[in-house]
Amino acid sequence: MTDPRKGNDIVLRNQKILLVRRPNGLPQPEDFRLEQENIVVSDAKLNDSDDRNSLIVLETLYVSIDPAMRGWMSTQRSYLPPVPLGSVMRASTVSRVIAAAPRALERAFPVGSLVRSEIVGVQSYFVMEGYSEARARKRLTRLEMASIPRSTGLSPASHLGVLGTTGMTAYFGLLRVGEPKPSDVVLVSGAAGATGSIVAQIAKHVVGCKTVIGTAGTDEKCAWLEANGVVDVAINYKTAGSSLSRAIREASSPGKHNAGRAKRMQGGVDVVFDNVGSEFLEAALGNLAEKGGARVVLCGAISRYNQTGASAGASNGPRNYMNLLVRRASMKGFVVFDYKKEYPTAIRDLVKWISDGKIRCYGEDMRHVGIGQFYPALLSLFRGTNTGKVVLKVNEENAVASRSRL
Repeated sequence: MTDPRKGNDIVLRNQKILLVRRPNGLPQPEDFRLEQENIVVSDAKLNDSDDRNSLIVLETLYVSIDPAMRGWMSTQRSYLPPVPLGSVMRASTVSRVIAAAPRALERAFPVGSLVRSEIVGVQSYFVMEGYSEARARKRLTRLEMASIPRSTGLSPASHLGVLGTTGMTAYFGLLRVGEPKPSDVVLVSGAAGATGSIVAQIAKHVVGCKTVIGTAGTDEKCAWLEANGVVDVAINYKTAGSSLSRAIREASSPGKHNAGRAKRMQGGVDVVFDNVGSEFLEAALGNLAEKGGARVVLCGAISRYNQTGASAGASNGPRNYMNLLVRRASMKGFVVFDYKKEYPTAIRDLVKWISDGKIRCYGEDMRHVGIGQFYPALLSLFRGTNTGKVVLKVNEENAVASRSRL
């Protein structure tokens, strides 16, 4: 974990991923650079009682790998500024506090405590300097694992998945923007993904929606979705191809499934939760509920994130947006950070639903270990070879780390 002590100073061997080139299409290894450095935290700083010289030393345990990263690499205007070239790649992380000073700050963030943040990025260690306690609390969220029942199977890494931005996106996007009702038919793209699988389960098992339809990219994922009760009907959008709209329509037509369920699904889709955009969105708009009032939730467009040239500007959806008018429907985008003050409520609800068995937590895909494995982890996400939420594992969480042993 550390280099030998230099006197009473702490010397940390840090690895970090820098963004050094704007990707053109799918990110390439040359877009990033792995650098190593020694971070020295002097004994004088650790014993400084002046609040103006405060510090918190964080050891990264887990890094969240998210579709939004592709947007952060671009200069395109978005809800967050782009990552500057030569800077550490932005990411949500779970870290452990290995030192804090002065005493007041150490009481707020004790050595050994776990925190979630968006300021560390893809690196092994991070030192926060000059933060007041109030400012630090805005940047770091303490993880209270003791309050979560062991029976849920949730771990610190879950705070980057079902209890992190992924879960918050599903919770607020569906419940606040989509506003599903038990009488609704819900359609979810990327239903086997980290966000989509939570959306589908909330719709099906918490709200009790009549029918939940999900799309995925392989027959195996579709079989998994139906076998585990994540959705009622799963559609392989790749094999459906240009017939995706018809596949969605057939999924709700009499005779395709049992007559009772097919009858309930007549009339189109009431809530669309879109994670992929492009052809899916085109097909979804063509199947909005005839009775009117359908809600289309725009969460992401992962199918377009890596497009370049003519394909990036191609009009491959939506062309039939007039259906929003004739079906008296609405389409709305959202940014999950707008709901940040309400995260504690969402986390409590999600923990309860998992504890009650209404939502199954399938864990995180943590096959990639170490900062140097950032690019393979990112590639697995965009190629769809992941199984669930992709999390880069950096350090063992059961390793004891504190100032006393450094």
